[in-house]
Amino acid sequence: MRLAHMSDLHILDLNGVRLKRFANRRAIGAVNVFLNRAAEYRGDILECLVEDLLKEEPDHIVVSGDVSNMALESEFERIFHLLKLLGGYDRISLVPGNHDYYTDRAAETRRFEKYFFPFMFKSDFSDLDVDIYPYTKRIGDVLLVGVNSATRTVPPFSYGSVGDRQLSLLEHALSSRAAESCLTVLVLHHAMHRRDVFTETTSGLIHRERLLSVIEKQRVDLVLYGHDHVGRVWKRESEGHTTHFVCCGSSTRLNDDPDLVAKYRIITVDQGRIRRIDTKVYDPTTRKFVML
Repeated sequence: MRLAHMSDLHILDLNGVRLKRFANRRAIGAVNVFLNRAAEYRGDILECLVEDLLKEEPDHIVVSGDVSNMALESEFERIFHLLKLLGGYDRISLVPGNHDYYTDRAAETRRFEKYFFPFMFKSDFSDLDVDIYPYTKRIGDVLLVGVNSATRTVPPFSYGSVGDRQLSLLEHALSSRAAESCLTVLVLHHAMHRRDVFTETTSGLIHRERLLSVIEKQRVDLVLYGHDHVGRVWKRESEGHTTHFVCCGSSTRLNDDPDLVAKYRIITVDQGRIRRIDTKVYDPTTRKFVML
């Protein structure tokens, strides 16, 4: 089985968006978008990525959050229709990132979930449903668990949180009989590795150590995440068990720095073990993704 992992698309789409929609936190974000992000995070690169995935034909595709720039309907709609080209519930899984909960209104109305629930849940969900995360999905011999680390913040903060209730439900899901017989893959948005003090203070994961404790106790095999656009692949050993951690980096970024250029991962799983982790990067000359 091959799992493809992309993240931090940050797609901007202002089609039909009125000026009054920026009379909130977006007023600050819009400055950064128009000065920086609009030129760096490219919808055309996402289109090339979708084309490459159609050729690669992975068994499942994971998107670890921040698909949008400002949680606008036009952004979600554009991304939904591109992802739909790759398949449905059996082919794609997503979790939200902090940009997908960009405003109080977007978070409270579950705008992200209302657009992308066909990829996440087997059926529709109600606004009255409380515990929609973590969600679980069986893909062959893999149990995928989607965790929501996105929370509402104010600039310059973009930290994440999992919380007591979700941690309790996560531990229960990972201790189930289904988890015992599968290779377990946990997906969330915020970074699981530590960075510099300022970055950790403004955009770290508040419950990281508690989450790592659950991961270690339940012997999770693979953790896929984003948020840090540099990307990183690392391991954590505990009592004879290895957990692989894969930070994708941004999958749509146009940048001269090879550490920051658009990329996605392909993780090969065979007989309950992770055999290899490959990286494909965007080549602006050929406008194609090539194996690193």
